[in-house]
Amino acid sequence: MSAVNVIADFLSRRTFPVLLAVWGLFAPAMQGIAAEGGNGQAEVRVVAILSADELGDRLRYPSFLAYDKDMDELYMTVGGAGKVIVYDSNFFPTVSLGPGRGADGARGIFINNDGWIYLCQGETENSPGRLTIFNPAFFPEQEILFDSIPGVEKFIPKDMVVGLTGNLYVVGQNNRGLLVLDQDGNFSHWLKPQDQIFDMEVVEAAQKEREESDPELTEFGRIIQDEVEAADIAEFLPRELIPGSVASRLEERRSGMGPVMVVDIERDSEGHLYILSEETGKVYVYSPFEELLFTFGQKGGSTGKMSRPRSLVVDEKKKAVYVVDYMRHTILIFDLGGKFMYEFGGLGTGPGWFQYPTGLTLTRDGLLAVADLFNHRVQILDVRFEYKFPLFQSPETMEPPILMRPEEAKPDIDAGEEDILEPAPL
Repeated sequence: MSAVNVIADFLSRRTFPVLLAVWGLFAPAMQGIAAEGGNGQAEVRVVAILSADELGDRLRYPSFLAYDKDMDELYMTVGGAGKVIVYDSNFFPTVSLGPGRGADGARGIFINNDGWIYLCQGETENSPGRLTIFNPAFFPEQEILFDSIPGVEKFIPKDMVVGLTGNLYVVGQNNRGLLVLDQDGNFSHWLKPQDQIFDMEVVEAAQKEREESDPELTEFGRIIQDEVEAADIAEFLPRELIPGSVASRLEERRSGMGPVMVVDIERDSEGHLYILSEETGKVYVYSPFEELLFTFGQKGGSTGKMSRPRSLVVDEKKKAVYVVDYMRHTILIFDLGGKFMYEFGGLGTGPGWFQYPTGLTLTRDGLLAVADLFNHRVQILDVRFEYKFPLFQSPETMEPPILMRPEEAKPDIDAGEEDILEPAPL
């Protein structure tokens, strides 16, 4: 390859993306993707799309997001790579935290008010699942293992928060409830929200026994194995279209009250804990002293319901809770009392659309960052809405306004993308 070609290749891969990103910083227009609906107004605009890592390569499978509001930096875990990428306030990738510093299985992140980083790490070739605590300079200070915890054979941490009392509340992979550690990392107790749950071991054993002798059950057997799809079928199909044996089994699958599977946890500035269960499609709100205050949310596959929620974030300024639904490719917005207000998104590749989103966080300026897993990007959104409640009517008595449904419109993938900031590293 000639010297001219080498220089041209370098400029095309490095210099041009930087120039494009700088131009995007001053672009006056942002892509609007939402519409007015119901009893309130909402608008969602795409501010930036992050699609490159700190090396200038294409971002691959961003899965979890956290924000250091003191330093004004976005932290992102990357699936498969086991590392954390840090973006500055202009959404440029600046540095990464990787195996050289003991971060080789990164999953969830919590950053406390002093800038200390609590990194949940999965099992790797050389290490078990663990919680690694880094100081603000990215040096590891403490590592917490879980091999001596009562009640579990193997604990893989996924996410956590530090409570107002100093306790560490840790979400485990496929664990019921939250593991609670004291401020020194020692086992304290379990916090287990109780609800009506499914016992899938009982379901699968019963189904295997009946499959050969019941043709109707065989036809629907694979469907009812999955509790989410079964719940959607029960919701959407007329009763007369569901075979009798299947319909009778739907309720039998419930095992009664029990501890729920937890997928995410958030806390607000007052120490309230917001615990999300994918299994039940609900959020369980606890006081700083672990008293259950209330729950909200409903399992299902239609507007305002949660099919497979994966992450949530509390916006105290706007008095709202955002929940990302992995299976429905949407973001749901609830008020702080748990009343559903809006949702937006849908399956797609254009700006403002998602393909199996997994993570949420808020920037210091109140922008919503969404980990758009299979689109291999993070979208930075400006979400604006108003509360417009009729006189003498409380939010709890109102029908929820619908912001946007995926079936109502399909965006032009290329439309407006030139107005969206897609930062590339220097």
